Amino acid sequence: MFIIKLKFNGSGVKWIISCGRKLEDLVFFKNMTKQIGQVFTPLKWAEWLINKWEVFDAWLDGAHICDPTAGQGVFARAMLLMAQRKGVPITRERLSRLTLIEIVPSHLEQFRENVKREFGVDFPTPQIVCQDVITEEHESKYDILVGNPPWANFSDLPTTYKEQLKPFFIREGLVPDRQQMLLGSSRVDIAALVLKVVLGRLLEKNGTGYFYLPTSLFFGDGAHSGFRDYRVSDFGNGADVYRDFAVDTVYEFASTKVFDGVGTSYCCARFQVDARQNFPVSYFRESDGKWVEHKALPLKNLTDPWRVVRDLGELNAGAALEVKLSPEQKPRQGVNTCGANRVFIFDEKPSHLPEQFLYPLATKELWRQRRVSTHKWILLPYHQQTGKLLTRCQIEQYPALRDYLQNVQDVLQARKGTLLRTALKRGNWWALLGIGPYSFAPFKVIWEAYGKDRFEPIVLGSVEGQMWQGNQAMHAFIPCGTEREARRIKTALEDPAISALLRQLNGAGKCNWAQPGKIKKILGFINLRCV
Repeated sequence: MFIIKLKFNGSGVKWIISCGRKLEDLVFFKNMTKQIGQVFTPLKWAEWLINKWEVFDAWLDGAHICDPTAGQGVFARAMLLMAQRKGVPITRERLSRLTLIEIVPSHLEQFRENVKREFGVDFPTPQIVCQDVITEEHESKYDILVGNPPWANFSDLPTTYKEQLKPFFIREGLVPDRQQMLLGSSRVDIAALVLKVVLGRLLEKNGTGYFYLPTSLFFGDGAHSGFRDYRVSDFGNGADVYRDFAVDTVYEFASTKVFDGVGTSYCCARFQVDARQNFPVSYFRESDGKWVEHKALPLKNLTDPWRVVRDLGELNAGAALEVKLSPEQKPRQGVNTCGANRVFIFDEKPSHLPEQFLYPLATKELWRQRRVSTHKWILLPYHQQTGKLLTRCQIEQYPALRDYLQNVQDVLQARKGTLLRTALKRGNWWALLGIGPYSFAPFKVIWEAYGKDRFEPIVLGSVEGQMWQGNQAMHAFIPCGTEREARRIKTALEDPAISALLRQLNGAGKCNWAQPGKIKKILGFINLRCV
């Protein structure tokens, strides 16, 4: 156990907090946490949460409260301010029932200084715990948890911290194995892991938790299905014990800006452990300054994304949807340059590169102008017939292509990404992601998949023998062998029930509006050997 001495500002008195890691680890974590989704809660909104869920009254009645990712302790400060305004004495006994857990020691030092300055009391040292709530054991349990866990995808975490967290993502059921951490599950938010850990380890029997968190935990596709198994672990005393948890009420902030500079959608939710998840969940949305109650239920299976409706009669939307497709025709995302758009994408068709490797790239004008016209081109150093990456020897046969790629070699080799790493290790630094035989299908049924609120599939063929390509997550498509087949699928996708389902799945205007996984999930695909 390492003891850190922190100076108390103003009086010169030193105080200490216990921290279960070495000093060099603390320096690392202090620097690292700036990068892992710190979103500090404004004092006003800390009070809002406390009032909404009557946490203050529970505290006065004797409940033990803990903020497991406390930051600078805004929730505890809010409790003390409410006590001050109401004339409630801030006693040592009451303070002993407020606990803060935080990974960054300077945040806890700031909290202690603020409490001394604002309330004239020394916050009890045992109630200020410096530790990583995920990787380190915490002995106490509490009646109520409040807070705002960090918001960041697993893929955005520092490499060293990723390695530390992988076993915990697996243990909590958020991903099935390490391999899945490299694939779609890398989009799992660390908030999901924090919640599973603290609900399982830190709550007394039938305890409750109230948190601000990204709505993606309820509406994300495969990445958060592991969170929606509604089961957490409690590994106390060396025993593998699992506990159920339930979400019974959610408030989604549709217009109010609780957190400045945050682009993701967020909400406040109530959790209870040792309770089975039941549906529908009461789901409140802002509308004209008021909270309007809706109902939330999973799309089909328990772990599916939620759909939100005003009336349960709306659940019939999409009940009989099915589209006949071959196994090779599952929805796909567009080409991913892995951060090298300026290398592979052009506003004008470049005359200095071989035409057979240049393809028209879908842009918003295709949907705005209602006509097919090319506004951008993309370079794909791939075999059109096989969908395979050109080898170094094959590139040598095209001097202009070879020279161009060699000139940007440093840029392409510097790209990041777990899936890209395999190609880079093989020396194939000109590779892209999201390319296969499906990319070169003669026709595509393609739609805007990102940040939209209208689902409008269109059919694209080719331009002078070069097939249209989707642009990364902006577009999704279904490959087709003939125009007739493409028209049939387009007609099936134009069923109004699909748009209704996409809106119920809370994707309107968001990054996951109509991504391939979601479209596949909402449709009853009938796979045919021959279409």
